[in-house]
Amino acid sequence: MKYFLMVAIFLAFTACASSAETFTEWNLNDMIHPELKEGLMKVPYFELTPETLVTLREVLAGNPEMLPKDDSVDIRNETLTSGLRVRVYTPKTGSKEYPGLLWLHSGGHIAGSPEAEEWLLLKIAKGAGCIIAAPDYRLAPENPCPADLEDCYNALCWIPENLPIRKDRLAVGGCSAGASLAAAMAQISRDKNGPSIFFQLLVYPQVDFLNDYPSHHQINDSRVWCRSLHMAALKYYPGDYSGDLSAYVSPVLAEDLSGLPPAYIVTGTLDIFRDEAITYAQKLMQAGVPVELHVMPGIVHACEFLFPNAPVCVKIVNEYINALKEALN
Repeated sequence: MKYFLMVAIFLAFTACASSAETFTEWNLNDMIHPELKEGLMKVPYFELTPETLVTLREVLAGNPEMLPKDDSVDIRNETLTSGLRVRVYTPKTGSKEYPGLLWLHSGGHIAGSPEAEEWLLLKIAKGAGCIIAAPDYRLAPENPCPADLEDCYNALCWIPENLPIRKDRLAVGGCSAGASLAAAMAQISRDKNGPSIFFQLLVYPQVDFLNDYPSHHQINDSRVWCRSLHMAALKYYPGDYSGDLSAYVSPVLAEDLSGLPPAYIVTGTLDIFRDEAITYAQKLMQAGVPVELHVMPGIVHACEFLFPNAPVCVKIVNEYINALKEALN
């Protein structure tokens, strides 16, 4: 009996470990939302190499001459004592205090800047009526993890002491890798008795660096963020993932998710990080954390950046801005 029990446990373990490998790649041309199909055909395939990383960083640095203009939002750069630059967006409403949002940009931890998402941050600042602080955190591989976590937490602690915000209405948010960092900030601030976080907005979150999921195998079309790009990006993200840090790098792995702020999580059925986003939402719910989860059919990772004018993408953005507004007000 003992022998058969051991065999059963072994088979169960190996089945779980290899389950993702049984999922084959999907054809996005056939499955993508109808409003995005024509646009997808125009997106070039991309390979992440040292040379293309340089190009990607240049594109996502944000050309000052090409940045959107909006006279209803004041934009300025602040520099922390550590040298970290934080870009601050303040709606010109004449209020003495605002809700606050720490926004962490996307880019796989290896590229990106606040300026690359300025069009979205202007919409959020106006739509949700909040001050946004967006740090230009250090990027890998030049700055191994936990450099990005340290910068983001320093920015979080800086906000209540330096910006005119309601300290009981401070949220964290971001897209993709930025959503991963936002989820980590909620956990770190809870564990360190840091600033009180009221809400977390997690858009297409990547919350597990260490495990494999079926969606990683199903989405492997390099016109969008996919398995091959994800695996290449991981090679550029060195660092110490041991001990307590592993749960901050992969927030879904935290043993205790209780006491975290309510979350709004959105992903797509064609998003490579779909399954880990759903898993994180489930674990938050099981820990008693209020969660609103949206899984949008036919939507790829970061669709609003690829197809900003598509009605379905406009709808997604408006919905998560409204969710933030309702939470903060």
